[in-house]
Amino acid sequence: MYLLSANGTLRTILILLIIWQLLRLWMRLQQRGGGTQSGSTASQQRPKGDVRIEQLKDIKHGGPPLDAEDAEFEEIK
Repeated sequence: MYLLSANGTLRTILILLIIWQLLRLWMRLQQRGGGTQSGSTASQQRPKGDVRIEQLKDIKHGGPPLDAEDAEFEEIK
């Protein structure tokens, strides 16, 4: 009956809000520390205004399957 009471519901909402705020604080601290930076250019410090064009890894797109057929359709008036 603890979860069905109004006090229990408010207490549960308060606990969830506290956990949410702690997670947000933890993520902000982790981002400031540089723990979540990805990519090779994120770790290199460059002067402001320096532009670098890097080629991405090759992306291989597969063509359509050889046994595919075009579907025919008719317009309905």
